Amino acid sequence: MKKLISICAGIFITATVFAQAPNKMSYQAVIRNSSNGLVTNSAVGMRISILQTTPSGTAVYIETQTPITNANGLASIEIGGGTVVSGNFSSINWANGPYFVKTETDPTGGTSYSIMGTSQLLSVPYALYAKSAETVASLVLPTITTNAITGITSNSATFGGVISNANGNQIMERGIVYATYPNPTLGSNKIVIGNGIGTFDTISALGYQYAHLLNPNTTYYVRAYAITENNFASYGNEVSFTTLSVGQVGPGGGLVFFDKGNNNGGWQYLEAAANNQSSSITWGCYNTSIPGTLFTVGSGENNSMLIFNGCNDVSFAAKLCNDLILGGQTDWFLPSVDELNLMQKNLLQNGLGNFTLTVPYWSSTESAFNYSISVNFYNQGLNYQNASKSDLNYVRAVRAF
Repeated sequence: MKKLISICAGIFITATVFAQAPNKMSYQAVIRNSSNGLVTNSAVGMRISILQTTPSGTAVYIETQTPITNANGLASIEIGGGTVVSGNFSSINWANGPYFVKTETDPTGGTSYSIMGTSQLLSVPYALYAKSAETVASLVLPTITTNAITGITSNSATFGGVISNANGNQIMERGIVYATYPNPTLGSNKIVIGNGIGTFDTISALGYQYAHLLNPNTTYYVRAYAITENNFASYGNEVSFTTLSVGQVGPGGGLVFFDKGNNNGGWQYLEAAANNQSSSITWGCYNTSIPGTLFTVGSGENNSMLIFNGCNDVSFAAKLCNDLILGGQTDWFLPSVDELNLMQKNLLQNGLGNFTLTVPYWSSTESAFNYSISVNFYNQGLNYQNASKSDLNYVRAVRAF
C-alpha cells in the first residue's frame, strides 16, 4: 500500500485576511512509497480536502495538485492554490469549525490516490479569525525531531527529542514512544516527558527513573511525540538502536549481567558468581542499624562495605562475599536489590546462573533496624520482602569491573 507520512505536517497562514479567510495555507509532507523509501525529485499526485466538524465530515473544499518532491522527499504545496474539484476556499467560514485537512496521494504522479490520514486544524484559522477580521495569526503544527539515542547499555538508554514551530501552550504532552517493531505509536511503550516546546530527554527530565527497562541484545525503534490541546498526536522521525549483550564470562569466571555502557565511576560491568556462595546464612547485624544502604544499581559494593564495617558478627552474608576469592578476584560483594533485579532479568530469564527459586537471596539493602530485603525469583518474577536479619537465606556474590 502506498504511504504518505507527514513528519513535518506544517500548516500555516500565508496571506493577509481582508474580509473572509486567508487565501492560501502552506502544507508540507514527506512522501514514501510502498517500500517505505523516500520518493525524491519526482512529481506526485495529491488530492487535498477540507472537512468540516469531524475527520470524516463533509468536504467543503477539494483540490488537486502535482508537486515535485525535493531530494529529501518533501512535497510543499499551498492549499487554495491547486486545481479546484469542488467548493471555494476563500468562502470557507472558519468560525464554523472544527476543520480537518485530509490528504490523499499517488507517489507515481497520477490520480490513484490512497487515503493516508487526516489532521485537524487547531486554533487557526477559524478560532483566531473569530477574534479579528483584519489579521490572522499564524500556526505551524509541531515539528518534532527524535534525537539520536545515547547512553546505550544492556538495559537502558537515553531518549530525547525537540519540538519546535508551535506555541508552547498548545503542546499538552510530549515524550517518547518505543517498541521492538518499526513505527511505534502511543499504543506502544510510552515515556511522558512534560509538555511545551523545546528540547527534552529522559536523563535531564527524569533522572534514572526509566533506566533498566530494556532487554539486552534487542533492537528498539523510537519516535518522539507530542499531543496538542485538541488531543491530536504527532510523531517525529524514527531512530533505532540495539542494546548491549550480557551473559559472557567475566574475569572472575562468573557471568556478566549488566553493562552500563561506560566506565564512569571506575567500572562498566557487573559480574555474578556462577554459583551460590551459601544456601543458609544470616544477613547479620541483628540489633544493629546500618544506615546508608541503597536499592540502586551500583550501590551494592558500598552497601557491603557499610555492613562489613558496622557488624561485629562472626559470620554474615556481606562478610562471606567480602572474604570470597573466586577466579583470582577478591573484590566480590553482596548485591543491592536492583542488582538482584538485573540478575533475575538478564541471567535467570535467559536460563543462566544456576539460581535457586525456592529460597530467597539476600540483598545488601537494609529496610529497618532488624530487617533487610530478600528477593525471591519465583515464577521468573521478583518478590521483595522484609526479612529478619536472623533468617537463613541464599547468597550470590557479584563484582564490578
